[in-house]
Amino acid sequence: MSDPQVLVQRAQKKAQPSSGFLKLFGASDSYKYEEAADLYIEAANLYKLRKELETAGDLFLQAAACQIKAQNDDEAGNTFVEGFKAFKAGSSPTKACEALHKAIDIFTRRGQFRRGANFKFELAEILEGDLHDYSQAVTAYEAAADWYAQDQALALANKAYLKCADLQALDGHYIEACDVYRKVIANSVGNKLSQWSLKEYFLKTALCYLAADDQVAAQRTVAEAQEQDSNFSGSREHELISALLEACAEGDSEKLSAKVYEFDRFSKLDKWKTTILLKIKDSIAAADDDLL
Repeated sequence: MSDPQVLVQRAQKKAQPSSGFLKLFGASDSYKYEEAADLYIEAANLYKLRKELETAGDLFLQAAACQIKAQNDDEAGNTFVEGFKAFKAGSSPTKACEALHKAIDIFTRRGQFRRGANFKFELAEILEGDLHDYSQAVTAYEAAADWYAQDQALALANKAYLKCADLQALDGHYIEACDVYRKVIANSVGNKLSQWSLKEYFLKTALCYLAADDQVAAQRTVAEAQEQDSNFSGSREHELISALLEACAEGDSEKLSAKVYEFDRFSKLDKWKTTILLKIKDSIAAADDDLL
């Protein structure tokens, strides 16, 4: 087996620009950069076998830089992805994101938006789950969703939009979240595959309006749900939001708690709904305190 460090040293020599006689007569360095990239990749793969993943990732980045100098952007994009995989497996999420950013930039500049969307979604998951950078994760999810939508991949677009909106709501950006949920609703109305999820989307939208203390918009959302989704009227989601609207109008936080408890007995509330409902309850309690 080759010594990866020897391969790196050879690659570094290959990656030096021409000088002297060759430079004088305009010789192209492209072939040298391509050879250097191949050597860097070979060394990177050997380090992957040794499970020295961060070193492997760094070498993939150097290989990609050589491929760009050789004007071989397609291969560079793929090599940046290999770097991303190495960094991700090696628990280096920041470096993984940096490598993936570079790959996505190449793919989108070359019109490969579907591929870019796939990796943009994966980037968002790392930003959310590993780096807890929710602002950047929201931006990445929304970009992925937009690219999916442009490619008419509406199921994938909805998945990304929902991740985006859920994070916005948890970060207190309720109206912005409602705008994104409405995109999901627009993509889902009349779609047989997603029509059964409409109740959930309308419920989330109404909850966000209530969390933003906009009861009028929440009531309007219920009316739209009844008009656009034949399954909404009489559903548990409809019963819940109607009861919440009553509780908010009356400023009765105990009534709200009772209805939420009843709903949870039959349809277990997830963490997102629990968080938003607590915000709504706290808003009612705060309004009561202001009246005292």
